[in-house]
Amino acid sequence: MIHQKEIADSARLGLSWLKKQKPVAVKDLSRMIQALSLWNEPAVELIEVLLSKRKGAFWETDTPLLDTARACSALAGCGMIQPDAIEWILGQQKNDNWNNNEIDTAYALIALGDSGVKNERGCEWLFGGYGEKWEHAGTTALIITALLKQDRDRYAGFIKNRSNWLLSKRESGGWTYIATSNLAIQALVLAGERDIEKEVGLSIEWLLEKQNKDNWGNIIATSLSLISIKMYLDKLNSDSV
Repeated sequence: MIHQKEIADSARLGLSWLKKQKPVAVKDLSRMIQALSLWNEPAVELIEVLLSKRKGAFWETDTPLLDTARACSALAGCGMIQPDAIEWILGQQKNDNWNNNEIDTAYALIALGDSGVKNERGCEWLFGGYGEKWEHAGTTALIITALLKQDRDRYAGFIKNRSNWLLSKRESGGWTYIATSNLAIQALVLAGERDIEKEVGLSIEWLLEKQNKDNWGNIIATSLSLISIKMYLDKLNSDSV
């Protein structure tokens, strides 16, 4: 099993690379803020840039719901709740869901959960609608994460079942793509109902093997990987106390 020092060394290389980047897109800014703040690295300038891109109550991009949700989650992680943006997200909910789309709905619920807002209607839509057409690793990981952040106890059985399914779809440590693998790792760490080092350590090792010298190819992949690594290390150390 890979040692924590080796994991931390890889993360330091990734952080050094990430801090040199100049993100412009809301998605890049949000993920980068999330990664840096988790590692207790300064993100004040990036937060200012992200906030400057907000138009009124939300972030007006090609995918306003997803980007507003990501921005709200990133800022909430820094202790900065965005009430106007949260109200805007709630206002976009129609027929219990967002855009009649499981991914949009999951991201909305994650942002609400990160901001301390519960939304039972959205959770029930996701839970009730889950079936074979949504059985993709990335989609399932997002749904697990959304339900964990909204109501862990109520959906405990579903979360355990789908976490086991996620592990069954893993191929030699990862889930084919770096982004998908990171979403899966984060969902499994959050679920936390297993031997993290035994079950998730293999995926962290796979992730480090995908690192190209000091990064994972771009801002998003590098940020997501750093988020996964920090979540894994924190969980590992909290379990051992």
